[in-house]
Amino acid sequence: MIPPKPNTVEFNKQKTILYARVGPPGSGAARYAAAMYFYNMKLMPVEMLEIYRRCSKFDDEDPNDLAAYEGVQDCLLDVRKSLRKKS
Repeated sequence: MIPPKPNTVEFNKQKTILYARVGPPGSGAARYAAAMYFYNMKLMPVEMLEIYRRCSKFDDEDPNDLAAYEGVQDCLLDVRKSLRKKS
């Protein structure tokens, strides 16, 4: 099966949600939903999706901290760096 091509507008919207600030109410669930988008686009490994799932109930838990602790590579790390530079 060929992975779907991301819509640039939707891709950027989901990227912003995925790397939103940790802490606001509902942010954990929103990040997990965005992670599912990238997983479905074949841009995120299942191991990283699982990290986002585990953190989804805890708005104050940074998925990237947990991934680093468990040795799971965030495949979108370069995307995150470029997003931070623009902010």
